[in-house]
Amino acid sequence: MNLKELETEVTRLEDIHEIENLERIYGYYFDTRKMKEIVDLFSEDTESVEIESHGQFLGKEGVRKMYLQGAGGESQTEPGKPTTPSRPRSVGGGTIIIQIGGVITLAPDGKTAKGRWHTWLAETFPFAGVLGQYWLHGYYENEFMKENGKWLFKKLFWNTTFYTRFETGWLVQPIVGFLPMPNPDHPPTAFYPYPSGYHFPYSFPHPITGEVDKPIFQYQHPMAV
Repeated sequence: MNLKELETEVTRLEDIHEIENLERIYGYYFDTRKMKEIVDLFSEDTESVEIESHGQFLGKEGVRKMYLQGAGGESQTEPGKPTTPSRPRSVGGGTIIIQIGGVITLAPDGKTAKGRWHTWLAETFPFAGVLGQYWLHGYYENEFMKENGKWLFKKLFWNTTFYTRFETGWLVQPIVGFLPMPNPDHPPTAFYPYPSGYHFPYSFPHPITGEVDKPIFQYQHPMAV
């Protein structure tokens, strides 16, 4: 490996490390509802944020709508004025996001990238007027772009596998319902929760064959009786 190749490899590894940190920072901010900080993690040229059954929110304005009005529970105000929480966190409420198994795929030019994370959430909040505890599982399939030497989100896709009460579990109650959200710009492109068997395609090609994954409805698990 010559000097130029070594420099290229070092840059590649630094890019992967920065993207991994960006994703982790997003998770920690989401835990504590730091939604304004999350908005700043997105490029001004953001394509979209897509959240399970809620749909797609387009552009940076869609990012603001999704996180400041929807997930953040805040209402929009005039530019330059602070927002006022319309759905403050309840006493005893909380969210814990665990992102694992991340796979980053850099584009050859080093300017864009894709990443997939296997994600669990443990949440506590009022649903239908009752404080409850919930398990949530799903996948992030996100895209990133490098702007002025910094990696930012270009596209975020969250697909839920199940969202269930702790007491019942996903086998009995895979989907308990969803929180109210702003109207999206487009309907969701894919939302087929457990037990549909739907497999959202991987963002990375097979490392040996180069084969690109495709969306499928999987067969029944071979260990199932």
